[in-house]
Amino acid sequence: MMAKDKTKKEKLVTVIGSNYIHHLILNLLSNSFEVYKKRDFTMKSFQVSVLENTYATAGIVLTVLGIEAYRNRIFYLEKKKVEKDVANDLSNIIGKKEPTFPKDNFRNILREVFVIRDVIVHNHIYEVEVSTDENWEMLGHKQKLLEGYGDNEKFKNSVNSRTRKTKLLKFNVQPAKIGFEDLNTLLVVFDLFVGISQNIFGYGHVPFHFAYKLNNNYEDNLSRLLASYCERIPNQKYINQVNILIKKNLKNDYSKFLANNREYVITNICPKCSAFGLHKPNNITSCSKCKFEIKIASNIPIPVN
Repeated sequence: MMAKDKTKKEKLVTVIGSNYIHHLILNLLSNSFEVYKKRDFTMKSFQVSVLENTYATAGIVLTVLGIEAYRNRIFYLEKKKVEKDVANDLSNIIGKKEPTFPKDNFRNILREVFVIRDVIVHNHIYEVEVSTDENWEMLGHKQKLLEGYGDNEKFKNSVNSRTRKTKLLKFNVQPAKIGFEDLNTLLVVFDLFVGISQNIFGYGHVPFHFAYKLNNNYEDNLSRLLASYCERIPNQKYINQVNILIKKNLKNDYSKFLANNREYVITNICPKCSAFGLHKPNNITSCSKCKFEIKIASNIPIPVN
């Protein structure tokens, strides 16, 4: 008699892109922030420092790779065929599961994500003319995107040609200007994408679990980690921009499509002033804007006489 084959077989679906968040992207965010926080925001400039730009652009490309990897996994498990347009694929498949989902708005958000990815990966080239005073302080600059670099329909529909930023998320599309703020905003969108996808398709489709070592403790919530940066950001204009994005463009449209078992960026807001970042690492619950605070009650027993 022949011996029975006792070999065990298991099917796996690989999504290596999701691992970048834990092992690379958050370190790139930290590195770009260390350079960013030293910037003089009163000065005019046509670019950020090379180091901030390098860390941030690498983090952006890797984050978008993660979104695309999850698109592939979702479509494989749903037995659907992927197309070239990731934003269209994801908004349509979510819309079919949830008829009230604002898929057109979500498509526009994701398209801006891929616009900034394309700016970096395809190396959009600008000609920049800088005007300075006698002390070499910049007075102003003119910039021109060369023909054939990023002048497709997706770019034109998503970008404000005057500000050189995307219309909804305010991503910089002049490559030398991309920095910490752009990567931070992208992680807000990534957090939203994961929350919606896990709620609608399940953790098995999008097996993202956050864990990041911060000051010798592990933080298990991306929203709280981003809140710890927000309170240290020196550019008030950007803080206002993030709060407007969350309050006007994201919270009202998407909060009902998130699972209730954890906190997200768009739900981590102050109940008093609606600013982002009430909950921070180490169980700190305070608003940096209006100083509203929630103190956790002590568990020390009260002695009985």
